[in-house]
Amino acid sequence: MNMMEMGEVVAYLLRYRTAERVPSGGRKRRAAREGQLSERDVCALIDDAQENEREALRDFLAGQGLRLKAFESGDYPGIAPGSRFFALLPDPELEQPPLYTREPVFEALKLRQESRTELALWYLQLWLLLHTLIYTRLNRALSDVSRYQEATFTPRELVELVRDQLETLRGLGDRAPENSRVLLDERGEDIPRRVKAFIDLLARAGHLDMVREAGDEDVWQQTLLGALEAEQIGVHHLTHLIELTSAQEDAASMPRVDLDDEAPDGTEVDGEAPGTVSPAGNEAHSEADLFETDRADTDADESAGESTSDATSQFMDEPGENRR
Repeated sequence: MNMMEMGEVVAYLLRYRTAERVPSGGRKRRAAREGQLSERDVCALIDDAQENEREALRDFLAGQGLRLKAFESGDYPGIAPGSRFFALLPDPELEQPPLYTREPVFEALKLRQESRTELALWYLQLWLLLHTLIYTRLNRALSDVSRYQEATFTPRELVELVRDQLETLRGLGDRAPENSRVLLDERGEDIPRRVKAFIDLLARAGHLDMVREAGDEDVWQQTLLGALEAEQIGVHHLTHLIELTSAQEDAASMPRVDLDDEAPDGTEVDGEAPGTVSPAGNEAHSEADLFETDRADTDADESAGESTSDATSQFMDEPGENRR
């Protein structure tokens, strides 16, 4: 992989965030387009890279607060046999720059002449309520990455949850936080329009995918990338939006979302608040490591090894601690 090819690989990953040898869910491989490699070529370049090329790619991504992780078919559901799933993720051990500017959020959610503070409040409300659907409703912790295929919802469910939240806010009357009262000014179809725009934003970011239609409604599912990113960095990527509201924000205006209090089996999991990332499991990684692959168990290791070249597998990390 020369420097030009490395730049093309990074450009592809920044655009799509993931690449798969064998796309899952019936998705077709992404073809080459002007100024961009095909998905097949990206996977081949990563697999065939030499040790010094991998280290150079790791260093290049680290400078942007990112890391590239690789997963085999035995690691998580939904990865096709013989495939490898590459995911570009923020590195919680590095300083976290915003991965996305705030402009797409403002442009997508804007219906009239709302202020940026109001639009940031709408995004944060929608984000928390979505996670109520895909985590709290399922009694699922952030570390339950393997259950991402269960995390389905319809836009109608999110719309109803938003309306319930706003009714709760109305019920507070004068006790409602002043800056949150702007959320009560919705008219007609404002809420469904904002919900649709929010879902489209997360779909563009690779965090949601439409999996099927139920009657006249679309059914959306969290993606493996979205689940991995939630586990890794929680709410850290929302910092640049929270900054707009933190001076006035009152916790009473936000719904309570307990993502990491308890595992589905009733056992305690990490006691840290959502968005807190523990460095455990990363201390053993050497500086030369580029790909960090968690292993579900020894059998998965052996089956994955049959489909992985020796030149690539030597860069895989030790087992992770959060697999379920």
